[in-house]
Amino acid sequence: MTIIRRAPTGHRMGESHHRARLTDAQVRQMRAEHLSYVVGYATLAARYGCSVSTARDICTYRTRPSA
Repeated sequence: MTIIRRAPTGHRMGESHHRARLTDAQVRQMRAEHLSYVVGYATLAARYGCSVSTARDICTYRTRPSA
């Protein structure tokens, strides 16, 4: 059985959202790679197949607050 995570508003969040392109594991890995301050947002975006702004928002916890 798959657990569906929901925000306080009742909306699906994380990889259980129907429009999610990154898994929770990919989000954790992206944040771990960026913490070293060696890999930039553009490199992460190319590696994970998302836009630079999405990579930035994930690494700064603006989107996907907890993975």
